[in-house]
Amino acid sequence: MRYRILLMLSVSAVTLPQDVQGQPSGSTAKPRVEEIVVTVRRPLAESAAAALEAQRKSVSLVSVLSADSVGNLPDQNIAFAIGRLPGVGVERDQGQARYVNLRGAPVYWTTLSFDGLSVVSPQGRDSRFDNIPSAIASQLTVEKAVVPSMAAASVAGNVDIRTRRAFDYDGQKITGKLGYGHVSLGGGKEIDGALIYSNIFMDGRLGVVMQGSYYSREMATDNWETDPYLSNTTDPTKRFAREHENKHYRLTRTNPSGSARIDYRFDDDNSIFASSIYTLFHDDELRDNFIFRLDQGTNAAGVGYTTPGFITANSPVAGTVFGARINARIDYRDTKESMTTNTVGGEHKVADWDASWRLNYTYTSDGRNTPVTAAFQSPGAFNLRPTVDYDFTNGNVNTVKLFATSGTTAARIKGAQVTNIEDFPFPLTSIGRLLGGDITIANTAKLDLARDTEMFGMSTRFAVGGLFTARTKKSRESSMSRAFTTGIIPTYGTFATNDIAYLGSQNLNYTFRYTDEAFTTRFVDDLISSGAATPQNTDANYWKVREEVSAFYAMATSALDWGNVVYGARVEHIKNTGEALVAFPAAAGTPAGTRLVNTSSGDTLVYPSVHVNWDINSEVKARIGATTSSSRPDFDDLRPNFTINDTTQSVSGGNPDAKPEKQRGVDAYVEWYMTPSGFFSAGVFYKDIKDVLVQTSGVFGVDTLDLPGLDRSGYTFTGVGNGGDGHLEGFELAYVGTAEGLAQRLRLPEWMEGLGVNLSGTFTSSKVTLPAVSGVPARTINVLGTSDAVYNIQLTYEKYGLSVRLAYQYRTPWGQSVGAYRLVNGLIIPVDNGDIYWDSDEEMDLSIRYQINENVEAYFDGVNLTNQGARRYGDNKLYPIEFEKFGPRYIGGVRLNF
Repeated sequence: MRYRILLMLSVSAVTLPQDVQGQPSGSTAKPRVEEIVVTVRRPLAESAAAALEAQRKSVSLVSVLSADSVGNLPDQNIAFAIGRLPGVGVERDQGQARYVNLRGAPVYWTTLSFDGLSVVSPQGRDSRFDNIPSAIASQLTVEKAVVPSMAAASVAGNVDIRTRRAFDYDGQKITGKLGYGHVSLGGGKEIDGALIYSNIFMDGRLGVVMQGSYYSREMATDNWETDPYLSNTTDPTKRFAREHENKHYRLTRTNPSGSARIDYRFDDDNSIFASSIYTLFHDDELRDNFIFRLDQGTNAAGVGYTTPGFITANSPVAGTVFGARINARIDYRDTKESMTTNTVGGEHKVADWDASWRLNYTYTSDGRNTPVTAAFQSPGAFNLRPTVDYDFTNGNVNTVKLFATSGTTAARIKGAQVTNIEDFPFPLTSIGRLLGGDITIANTAKLDLARDTEMFGMSTRFAVGGLFTARTKKSRESSMSRAFTTGIIPTYGTFATNDIAYLGSQNLNYTFRYTDEAFTTRFVDDLISSGAATPQNTDANYWKVREEVSAFYAMATSALDWGNVVYGARVEHIKNTGEALVAFPAAAGTPAGTRLVNTSSGDTLVYPSVHVNWDINSEVKARIGATTSSSRPDFDDLRPNFTINDTTQSVSGGNPDAKPEKQRGVDAYVEWYMTPSGFFSAGVFYKDIKDVLVQTSGVFGVDTLDLPGLDRSGYTFTGVGNGGDGHLEGFELAYVGTAEGLAQRLRLPEWMEGLGVNLSGTFTSSKVTLPAVSGVPARTINVLGTSDAVYNIQLTYEKYGLSVRLAYQYRTPWGQSVGAYRLVNGLIIPVDNGDIYWDSDEEMDLSIRYQINENVEAYFDGVNLTNQGARRYGDNKLYPIEFEKFGPRYIGGVRLNF
């Protein structure tokens, strides 16, 4: 028998023709060679090719991530997936990518859409992406420069998730995934599964696709927090931490999803669809916390921790505190963030116009149920409290050691080390339950019309459209609790169990026991059912804000010999109304009481933009764009929850009159689509920022809180307001390529053809000037979320059915929030922590896939392989406030394709 083996490579597949028809042994006849093509998939190459094709055709600046030929994206959730793209930095929670910073901008400058229709995230303006499984998507487009047809709120850009549809495939398609894994820290298990069914019926007119996915992970966390840092007038250069805390997390995180879409084609010119998407992100979080209140202790002579005598003689980073107080907490958090978005729409050809319409209803819930919340506290006697040696010199390993305390008030003695924290008494002070959350309901109608025409002597695609959306967000809570002051008072040990060994890896210098979830929850259930736990007044936490957006746009795409120009404008009118329960103090003969306060505001803004796409040659494209956009205040910034103080004539709280942050930007990029494969891009960007939302102080200026005979409009108001101006600028580089062509030209070994690389770097500089507040002069900071540099490095190998990707991301520190400052002896020093920053972050993940046959693929993923840990600090790196590690995790399984 004679065989002929041919290896054929393409962007989308590797084909392996082979002889399957031989001749009998010993035959002298000329052998007949027949070929059967066996497809060997190349998922990384397939995804890259589809993404670059979509990116090249775009009329504005985008980065694209496409599914491979069977519809698989490479990561479990959307945040992980787009975190591999140029210009994208991610912020994580519990080691899992959650928020997106586009080109150094704050997370709330990035919007979210499904199939081109903007939706609201459960948290509001901060679009979360970890609650959206990648199984929903067939393509992700990061739109970095807005065009008039996009929502003006996309200041940094928009992440558009193109969902699956049946007409993406030829006939029936069934794909699935099932994986099982291990989380190294805590020894928990990880499960990841998905199933997608798609088919076409009625002679190709009806398409149906359904998807379901489930992900869960059991984990523990190594965590400490040292904060807040207290300012003082004795020596402002010394900032002592008020407390040190260990949070002992046990966490189960689940993320189920389901979606369905039906498309019906009446004919080539008319089609309609209906789709529904549901996602749930559930954290079942058990926290057992131990807080060491250093500020409640003294030195050996009884001199208080916060007094000049202690501050002068001691160091903030290492020392001894006698009689520090232990506060312990139990918090069982059952948080559920869900989103349901339902859309019906159609595409029609009417005369010379292409018409597209959408009707959408979206419901989101941001739950914060806490079935158990309990507080414990050391007694008042110093000799029943520990003497604490604190050591904060490392910054990554802040620790305490506990010792017995004896002696007299003015002559305290440090005794023997105590390694079991329960040897110190800290009885229960209160226990209860909190239920509540935020609900958002959005209704949207959208119409787009487009036609081909001629404008200014140029062949032009002209488009107009309108949108109306009404979003209502409401927050409310209920709380039950019981205080323990007399009688039989439980201790922490009442709720502890011996059945669970320590799940973390920290050297705590003490031992403890986890609490028993079932027993502790029953304890609270019994208090509530017996009436021993009483309702708490939560009126001050109620608020509702409604936002109505009416938008109209007109834009044109005019073709020229060398490319095209996209130009137009968008007009948006915003109307906000709000209500909240406010506690009014007794004044001007009016008794104290809670009243419902109503507010309203409105604004109209115009957003012009222009984009020039120049085809320099068949491979190189230049893009230049000028855009305008704005970021509206978040819903809770607009809520009219006010706190009134008639004594100081001041008001604080939300600001219903806050205006959008405004941006004018310029982008200039060059993209090189190499032949036969490969991609390189380089670009610069600049954004001028006005009316940044910051903490401000000024005249209240409205009569909302006035009473007969009492005018509060002249009171001093402190809250979020427009006051900062600044800019954001930077440049971006990206390269995607393989060694295939080089290896062939140099006649290198065939296996080397599978090597590839995907590189990107984003380098930014920013500044925002904050206005003077409470006597502190104006100061400058970086735009929140801006890292000086973000690097993405992916090394790939793909050949012989094997696909390997080693992905590494590094980003320099970035700001998380703006804090308060004050003047002390001419120095500007933080109040508490001041501005809070995340320290530099690195992540490394490994993905291996092997195609067993046309229907089955085995895979293995390793996540967080460097286990660097996440570190936050206040004001500067000398004052770390939190450090946590999550450990690597590993999962393997199979993907199916039929």
